[in-house]
Amino acid sequence: MARRNRYRQMEFMMTRILLADAAIFVLYLLFATFNVVALKWIMAIIAIVGSGLCLGFLYMTGELLKKRSLWMTTGFAAVALCTLVSLILSFPGPM
Repeated sequence: MARRNRYRQMEFMMTRILLADAAIFVLYLLFATFNVVALKWIMAIIAIVGSGLCLGFLYMTGELLKKRSLWMTTGFAAVALCTLVSLILSFPGPM
């Protein structure tokens, strides 16, 4: 029973962190759209490092590839990948 409660606590914490990471990604997209270069790079670094740290945490706890935690892994990997691809392609940008 205690193990299930710890997983629920971790799941609640990771949900909040994933939502914050997604909000940072949205801010990155807004700053990139309005060509605010310094803030664009700051938000990109925060989004990538934050996602990487969370994926590292999931790896350290052994939850990275477990079926019940796959949504967390997918969410953090998606934010990091979308940010990297957006930086590489310079999209969005002013037209």
